Amino acid sequence: MEGGPILNQEESPPSYESHVVPVPDYADQDPVSPPHAHDGTDQPPTYDSLFGKVKEAHKESSGTVEFFKKVFVMFIGTVGFTICLALVLALPITMVVIGAIYKNDCPIEHYIPIYLIVAGSFGIFKNLISLGQRFRNRGDEDADEKNAKPNPLDMLINCFLLAWFIAGNVWIYGVHKQWTADSTSPNYCHPTLYYFAFWITTATYIIMAATCCCVCCGGILTAAFGAKSK
Repeated sequence: MEGGPILNQEESPPSYESHVVPVPDYADQDPVSPPHAHDGTDQPPTYDSLFGKVKEAHKESSGTVEFFKKVFVMFIGTVGFTICLALVLALPITMVVIGAIYKNDCPIEHYIPIYLIVAGSFGIFKNLISLGQRFRNRGDEDADEKNAKPNPLDMLINCFLLAWFIAGNVWIYGVHKQWTADSTSPNYCHPTLYYFAFWITTATYIIMAATCCCVCCGGILTAAFGAKSK
């Protein structure tokens, strides 16, 4: 037929292999390794948390008294306790300053400013002793145990502060409904002085109650989690 290509019937059609594009060989290249799959043989990361230490202390303790002793030693050895102890120095310093400023401004009970000055001075001295003891035991393997054991001087100061605190309660609460802000009255006491002494003493009882509740709740939770883990 005219206009159409003439095919040579003797020629064979092209083979399939001649049209196949060769695939490059990547064997010599560094393949990107897939993400490492966790096969269960690797050990999970360990977390040295305070809660984990409390659970371990509960397992190793033979009784409640020993458990609370270990928890107390553990708390004493933390860095946070050192920071709190340093911040607590601000409170006794404030007590000394307030007591010194208003030393002669409470005729109804002149022992209130004296109470603040003495309690603040011994509080500063006690905190400095504790910080010095922790600094000396820094880096020691048994530092936690040593820091938790008060020295005889510290125990003597604690006994004095306890007795002085009881005396302060008598002086402060004894004139609670009798003092007045009238400077011309014999029952006068400067409001800043009295309210500061009153709330410092009252806050001590609040902190003691809150601490007891936290310790009891912590013991109950630890005992409950310990019983579930068995």
